Amino acid sequence: MKGKMHNFDKVIIPDQVIFLNASDEFLKNRIMNLPEIVVAGTHYVQDRYLRALSNFREMNVDDETVLNYFDELEIHPHHIDVPKFEDLENRLIVKEITKEVGEPRNYGLTDEEKEELERKQAEERLAKEAQEKAELERKEAEERAQKLTNWEEWNKRLEEVKRQEQELLEAQSAPLRNYLMKHVMPTLMQGLNVCCMIRPDDPVDFLAEYLFKNNPEFE
Repeated sequence: MKGKMHNFDKVIIPDQVIFLNASDEFLKNRIMNLPEIVVAGTHYVQDRYLRALSNFREMNVDDETVLNYFDELEIHPHHIDVPKFEDLENRLIVKEITKEVGEPRNYGLTDEEKEELERKQAEERLAKEAQEKAELERKEAEERAQKLTNWEEWNKRLEEVKRQEQELLEAQSAPLRNYLMKHVMPTLMQGLNVCCMIRPDDPVDFLAEYLFKNNPEFE
């Protein structure tokens, strides 16, 4: 395969290749030392695992062929010797892989996706702010309209109260006006006319004396 480039699908080709290397003896010992609770019901059962390992070795006699293929694609495999990082939970191996290829990114967002997400969030925020502003303006307009309606209603009631008070005052003052027009105003008007014609030095005293002398009640 060396010297010959093969066609491949860029969508499924990996960005990184990790080659985990371990001897059969190491793998068998590791399976034998696994806790029973981990082994039960899984492919780690000794007989099943040994058959699977044997089949794998038969199908992958020459690992270099696969590794060379990725080398031709400029995807250089990272070799990790598993026995050097012995850990039942594989924390050390994961740490070593992370050191080689960087932090996992498969489940995160790309920069383009982050920008698109931020853009959408900004648009949603602006739309929400515009909606809230419109709602606030609507409520303020309703409050102003309600205040104007209340003010007009209050003025109408005030005018009605004033009208009723005026009618009551006029009704109460009618007898007094009739009394004045009948008993006071004729003599008073005459006295005022005479006072204007004579123009005495003390018009108030003159008018008082005139009213006293010309009081109809004393005739």
